[in-house]
Amino acid sequence: MSPGDPLPGLVAGRIDRVHRTVTTVIGRETGAGRAPDEVSREILVLLDDVEELLSPEVPGCAVRAYG
Repeated sequence: MSPGDPLPGLVAGRIDRVHRTVTTVIGRETGAGRAPDEVSREILVLLDDVEELLSPEVPGCAVRAYG
C-alpha cells in the first residue's frame, strides 16, 4: 500500500459497519428474549455471509510485518 491509499480507511469503515450490525442484532434478539446460544449461531452465519462479500484484497490489507 502506498501513502494516501484509501483502501485502509474504506476497510475500516466496512469493519465498523459490520460491528455495528452485529451488536445491533445481538441487542435486539437477546432483548426480545432469545437465548444467547441461538443468537450467537445466527451471528456466525451472518459473519460468514459478510466474509463472502468482501473482496480478496480485504483480508490482507491490514497485515503488519513483525520482526
